[in-house]
This record gives sequence, structure tokens and C-alpha cells, in this order.
Amino acid sequence: MAMALLALDAIWLTSNMAYNQSMIAKLQGQPLVIRMVPAGLVYVLILGAVWFFTREAKTVEDAIVKGGVLGASMYGLYDLTNYATLTNYPLMFALTDMAWGTFLCACVAAVGFYSH
Repeated sequence: MAMALLALDAIWLTSNMAYNQSMIAKLQGQPLVIRMVPAGLVYVLILGAVWFFTREAKTVEDAIVKGGVLGASMYGLYDLTNYATLTNYPLMFALTDMAWGTFLCACVAAVGFYSH
């Protein structure tokens, strides 16, 4: 599960790096700087949450739905909070990130289903 999460997210983040960097710089008035320890902890929390919510899935479809709902919820809480509180946080960024989180967690849940 961890490898699937890291690989998929690396592809997504790399392909969107220029936009993300410019948006963050605009929002906070300085360049994007990643704090690696908290970023790593985010991945641990995502993996733990996906495992917890999908561990009793009976079918891969069940795992995918549960993972997708979890991803939409987690990414939605983050992005909608940012959109609600940060004046320049773009709605399209929030919606795109929420869609990505839904897809990512659904994929990781499917991998987890087949790996146990």
C-alpha cells in the first residue's frame, strides 16, 4: 500500500509542481518549502486511515468505494477548510485536489485489498 501511495502521489505532484509552487507562493507570499517530517506523517496517517476503513472489505469494489469515500472526506476537509478561510485559495484547486484524493485513496485501498 505504501509503495502505491508514494508512487501515485509522486506522479501527481511532479506533474503539477509548477502550478502548485506558483499557487502556494501567491497564497503565502514566499516560495513553497516542504517540511519533510510532517509530510511523511501525512502519508502515515493516510495509510493508517485507508487500512482502518477498508480492512474488512469483502470485495475489491467495496474496498475501492470505502477508500474513495475516505479520500473525498480527508481531502475535502483540508481543501474546503482552506477555501473557506484563505481568500486566494482557488476553488478549482480545491475541487481538483479533492478528486485526486478520492482517486488516490481508492487505488491504495484496492492495492491493500489484494495485498492482505
